[in-house]
Amino acid sequence: HLDKAREQLENGIRHLVTVFMPRSDGKQIEDERPDQRYWWLQLHRLIASKAEIAGRDQGRVLTALERLAEGDYDVEWRATAVTYWTDQDSGGISQVDIWPCSFEGQEVGIGVVSSGSEFVRLLCEKKECFSLPWMETPASFEAAEHPHDTDTLDDSEMNPDENGGSRVAKPTGQTSPGLGSELSDEPGTDSEAEQTAGAVKVPDRILLGVTTPGSRKVYWEFGHSELNNRHLLIFGSSGMGKTYTIQCLLFELGRSGQNSLIVDYTKGFFDNQLEDEFRGQLQPVQYVIRKQPLSINPFRQQAESISGELLPESASSTAQRVSGVFSEVYSFGDQQKSALYQAVKAGLEQSGTSAMTLGDLIPLLEELIEQKGTVGQSAGSVVSKIRPFIDQNPFGEEDPESWERLFTDTTHRCHIVQLAGFMKDAARLVTEFSLIDLYWFYRSRGTQHCPRVIVLDEVQNLDHREDSPLAQLLREGRKFGFSLILATQIMSNLDKDEKDRLFNAAHKLFFRPADTEMRTYAEISAVSTGEKPDVWLKRLASLKKGECYSLGPSLNEATGKLAVKAFRIRINSLANRSAHA
Repeated sequence: HLDKAREQLENGIRHLVTVFMPRSDGKQIEDERPDQRYWWLQLHRLIASKAEIAGRDQGRVLTALERLAEGDYDVEWRATAVTYWTDQDSGGISQVDIWPCSFEGQEVGIGVVSSGSEFVRLLCEKKECFSLPWMETPASFEAAEHPHDTDTLDDSEMNPDENGGSRVAKPTGQTSPGLGSELSDEPGTDSEAEQTAGAVKVPDRILLGVTTPGSRKVYWEFGHSELNNRHLLIFGSSGMGKTYTIQCLLFELGRSGQNSLIVDYTKGFFDNQLEDEFRGQLQPVQYVIRKQPLSINPFRQQAESISGELLPESASSTAQRVSGVFSEVYSFGDQQKSALYQAVKAGLEQSGTSAMTLGDLIPLLEELIEQKGTVGQSAGSVVSKIRPFIDQNPFGEEDPESWERLFTDTTHRCHIVQLAGFMKDAARLVTEFSLIDLYWFYRSRGTQHCPRVIVLDEVQNLDHREDSPLAQLLREGRKFGFSLILATQIMSNLDKDEKDRLFNAAHKLFFRPADTEMRTYAEISAVSTGEKPDVWLKRLASLKKGECYSLGPSLNEATGKLAVKAFRIRINSLANRSAHA
């Protein structure tokens, strides 16, 4: 066992020392060294995704991270073999040997640390803590001095500029001392936090699967600057692997420090539907709305910044939006929609500074019923349809910051708004109002450099009209940071302009569709690739479960440019991804 441990450590350290070697000259990075840049970027991503940065340090740390990605850092390597001997009763942990090794011309001592069965018992039963002995002879490697290192300043030389701000010093070729550890959680300004998240947390690319035949890895180029948007659309019939693929995508995003939100109105992401690896990696949280009402108010008069002034929308605009959502879900006629509009508008005007709530709507409609005539009849039919939804009380006390907490939770990388127990129409209403609230919340604060991943399965059931929240998210979501992962079985119920909005998603995955949808999917693929629909008919028909065609921007490794390509891929299992992680 010791011989094997020594061999593994020596081989591992020798490899890691080589690939993570800092820049060895003062020149700018050249394109003929892509492997070196790749490993520097991996180190950058590892540190950036784990860092918590104090507001006062953000400028300095971001500059240091930029230098890190260019290979300008110092690094030290240590190694220890830890052994547990079941035939020894030792209750402590101690160093018993040193293995001399040489890495890149430097001598390093690998410590051999030994413990016995009593030590293991104390760890497991008593939860005692022990310090692991480390050798004090590391292998140290420093980056070559960068040409502009002589112009950098110490922290002590950071002086206020003429505007009262701080002039941030550039680091001297090494990472911030505490960057990899837990830094102060003192918050900076909102804009600083957004800039920090945008600069260090956007994954470069997300693994989709491997080509078949062959085993070339195919990626969703999530963080590439040339990507039109970060929306991904998944087509395919039931049982072909769409929901499983979504779990795989969120797994990869979570590994890269990217949170996700699932609005689950199909029960496809309930606890018993989630894979063990998914739960282990992302620690998802289920928000069961039947038990814990959603902290939004569908009657909020949303505000928009115009010429630097935050202006709330009028009561009539809010009433139009709310009545439009109800009307689309319940298929109200013009008179019913008008009655609902009047009730909402009156409620907003009467509420003043106190916000109108869902519970206020029935009394307002009952006032219209008392007027008799056409208006009264229409209001009465509206009440009979919407009362079951209101009685379920899906919305609780409003908490405007609740969305942001979901997307910045570093412990739970996936949050699921669970609508199990709601009838189809009620689940649609909660989903539509949630999307509206999300859209307006990040419209005022979101940026394209700080993605917010949202998953919507069976998206064909949602509202696709021009002014619907889904249409707005698809059309202009990128500039506010939205990344939609959408899945659908059928397209035949959508109009041409609604399909066109869906097809704007930069990346698409085509699983085997239902026979009735085969021609539609083939024509979509043919338009994107310039091939004949009959070619795609044969391709789609031949797909097996877990296989799909990836159609979207693919990276040319030589030029760094994106070009739309189609690959037949197999979705790697979560077990494989977990083992790789």
